[in-house]
Amino acid sequence: MIMKTIKQISILIALALLTFSCNDWLDVKPKTQVESSELFKTESGYKDALWGIYTQMTETSMYGLNMTIALDAMAKMYSRIGTSSVMYYLSNYDYTSSLSQSTIDAVWQTTYSTIANLNNLIANLEQEDTGKFSENNYQVIYGEALGLRAFLHFDLLRLFAPSYAADSDAAAIPYVKTFDYNITETSTVSQTLDLILEDLEKAASLLKESDPLVTGRQISTSDDNGYLLNRNLRFNYYAAVATMARVYHYKGDKSNATLKAQEVIDNSGCTWTSVDQIAVTEADRDRTFTSEQIFALKIESMETNIQYALSLDSRWCSYNSVSVMADDAALIYPYSTDWRGWTTLYGWSEDIAVSSWYVYRLPTKLWQYEDMVTAYECLMPLIRLPEMKLIIAECNPTTQGVEIINEIREHRGIAEKFPESATEGEVLTEIRNEYQREFYCEGVMWFYYKRLNSGNIPYYSYGRQYGQTMDQDKYVWPMPDEEIEFGNRN
Repeated sequence: MIMKTIKQISILIALALLTFSCNDWLDVKPKTQVESSELFKTESGYKDALWGIYTQMTETSMYGLNMTIALDAMAKMYSRIGTSSVMYYLSNYDYTSSLSQSTIDAVWQTTYSTIANLNNLIANLEQEDTGKFSENNYQVIYGEALGLRAFLHFDLLRLFAPSYAADSDAAAIPYVKTFDYNITETSTVSQTLDLILEDLEKAASLLKESDPLVTGRQISTSDDNGYLLNRNLRFNYYAAVATMARVYHYKGDKSNATLKAQEVIDNSGCTWTSVDQIAVTEADRDRTFTSEQIFALKIESMETNIQYALSLDSRWCSYNSVSVMADDAALIYPYSTDWRGWTTLYGWSEDIAVSSWYVYRLPTKLWQYEDMVTAYECLMPLIRLPEMKLIIAECNPTTQGVEIINEIREHRGIAEKFPESATEGEVLTEIRNEYQREFYCEGVMWFYYKRLNSGNIPYYSYGRQYGQTMDQDKYVWPMPDEEIEFGNRN
């Protein structure tokens, strides 16, 4: 029996690598028994280990489905959810059903397994001869690993603990920094956030001196086999800074949240997607707005991951997929020229036949097409430029809110201006509306409500707005029973 407690999670790197790596080290010992001492003998071993961690993050139990698309169900983003889907139970905050329990347990187990792999990598790096590494790859790998450890703990905190706004001193999660069999004590929400920021600061310090996004070093496929290409698909320097913006925002530290978000906006090189990448054929359309991605994952199994949740296939459409009703979309997207909206059809499917009375459609942001542009394939955005803009707008509603709302509108094809005379409350409401329009399938909206400890989640049904009453039982996922029992976390 494999116990799920953190103290008993063993290294999974070798297993994760089996599906995508044919490097020589795999032949040293039987594939399922490769020891970390063999893996970390060479720089290429460290690279493979880190790549294995990114691959683990793409699983359906993590960002491949359950920590992105499924979270939208709890944020009431969909008009309709198939009753055979776990998202149906999550949308009703039924965390005791067998489907919910297995999903929640898988998120906990797989994420902490990934953290265990990171800690093993970090422990080896900290005692390694840096001369083994070419250029500044040591700093890059170390910085990415520390940043990912913080990033993953932050998402676990936002799922399995009360928000900072609800109770900063509440027991939260274990912040695991060692690779061993010892039980890590549970930290409070505030303590966990401090540990997250500590790792992020160290990660940023390492990456600021080594990440080509910062140093300006030109990388080609011939340089170190192109290892430092496509930095938005790795936890780069600006991903670390953007995550700090998220963390400070979560803590209610508006000054630091603004400072970090502005650094990303000013220096990351991320730019708004243009209409030329949207108003094109389906295969050529940049549905995930790649130029805006600060950090994203390449999920090679994307089509398989989403085949039930975002499917037009009649076998799954009625009982598994999620969809939005036309009457509800008209309220969410009131502007006919909004690229993200219903009328343009740039981000939505054709009508689906799940009701003889009402029209529904599916979001197509993550759909994959034959002959689609290679650069757009299989991408799951985890942090994007509009979020940084909205953080600043929310932290500074009376001074920058209207300007940023109108900037977003301009870059989403909306001609109507948000009025300069809007009150602070109206600005904040419109910021919330922009979150909903912008982040379908990315899981961002759930964390928005959780951060605010909102007592009510507005949602749409049959063309009317309603409110979902919220409390801590709904906002906090339960730890797996095995973790509570064997980790002595009663």
